[in-house]
Amino acid sequence: MEAVLERPKTVWVEPDHKLTDEEIEDLIENYDYDPSVYDDDDSTELDPVYDKYGNPTESTIRALYESRHNIGSETTLDELLAWADSL
Repeated sequence: MEAVLERPKTVWVEPDHKLTDEEIEDLIENYDYDPSVYDDDDSTELDPVYDKYGNPTESTIRALYESRHNIGSETTLDELLAWADSL
C-alpha cells in the first residue's frame, strides 16, 4: 500500500464538462489519495454520486480508487444496518 500512497497524484479539480471514459479512468488511477483527510469522517450526510454533468464526484472517485487498491475495510450487512439504525 505504501507504493500506492507514494505515487505522484493529480490534484482534484471539479470538472466543468462531461468527461470521457478515458478521462474518468485517468482520474481514478491518479487520484491524490490522502487517508488522513477521510479517517475521521463520521458525517451522516451522503455525498452525491454524480455531478451535474454526469461525472463521478470526488467521493465516488475516492471510493473507486480505494476499491481498486484494496484500501479500507469490509462492512457486513449487519454492521451497515446497525449504523443506519443509529442515525
